[in-house]
Amino acid sequence: MEDHPWIGIDAIILSEDKSKVLLIKRGSKAYNGYWGFISGKVEWGEEIKETVIREVKEETNLDVIDVKFIGRYYDKKGRHPTKTMICLPHFCTVKGELKAGDDAVDAKWVSLEEIKNMDLAFDHKQMLIDEKLL
Repeated sequence: MEDHPWIGIDAIILSEDKSKVLLIKRGSKAYNGYWGFISGKVEWGEEIKETVIREVKEETNLDVIDVKFIGRYYDKKGRHPTKTMICLPHFCTVKGELKAGDDAVDAKWVSLEEIKNMDLAFDHKQMLIDEKLL
């Protein structure tokens, strides 16, 4: 267990018609094999927006063209299995060719209807509910 809280980001990327969300299949220790948003921790000296842009590029090969902060989610027991994490989710608009990379073993657009029946990593499904997308 780490001895301090981490700051992390989530990138919520909707299709142009807002009927689909870009999800990655996680290949990291936390929620390995689960689908969820592009996520990552803020590196020392990095601005939050830079983290969002970097993580989206690393995990999907997409370029972020717009970022909008939507709120914060504080860690509650079990949200992250190994850390205390303060999460800063953002809506993003992207361009480019989708290709999974880094911690993402796969990436795809998933309909909001399909997500209703999925178990997502962390509290990503709750974020969609809170944003009135589900």
